Amino acid sequence: MPPSTQRLFIAVYPPAPAITDLAGLVSRLAFTRPHPGGLSLRPVPPEQWHVTVAFLGELDPTQLGAATVAMSEAVAAAPRAPRLRLSGGGRFDNGRAAAIWAGLQGDLDVLHDLAARLRAALTAARIPFDPRPYQPHLTLARPGDRLAPDELSEIMQRLGAYAGPVWPAPALVLMRSDHPVSNHYTEVFSAPLPT
Repeated sequence: MPPSTQRLFIAVYPPAPAITDLAGLVSRLAFTRPHPGGLSLRPVPPEQWHVTVAFLGELDPTQLGAATVAMSEAVAAAPRAPRLRLSGGGRFDNGRAAAIWAGLQGDLDVLHDLAARLRAALTAARIPFDPRPYQPHLTLARPGDRLAPDELSEIMQRLGAYAGPVWPAPALVLMRSDHPVSNHYTEVFSAPLPT
């Protein structure tokens, strides 16, 4: 019987001070408050916050080695780690699948270059990934269309005014999604970025 696939993505994880700072704002936003009838607005727990660099989706475990080599090649070719800050935010308007996200500022050109190097290495290794244009962000919640207009407006205003501390991206991390409902992630491989 062939091995089952694993749902994988490659990400940058902000360090604890950046997460703590953003969590202070997020704890005051509408999607973290109790809603009538126990309505779930699907906030993402801070320990799962990450900036996806490449989404691989369902990958055969026999391809893991090639994926980690591609990550190492992309990191080795990177001139330096991008210095980033979580800042601003927005909403992907997909109806019931809509997501609210925090944006990034800083060395976005370096981050985009890293993503391009990673995609080139994955392509050379014949590792499939989501080919959509790269838009770095950190997903905070997936409330869909269940927020009232005034709640959504308040969230967008607060996120728009937010600017967190600056941090160097520490590593590219290959993560496995262990359960699609709970979004529990396990680290599979880490490739530290040059300082």
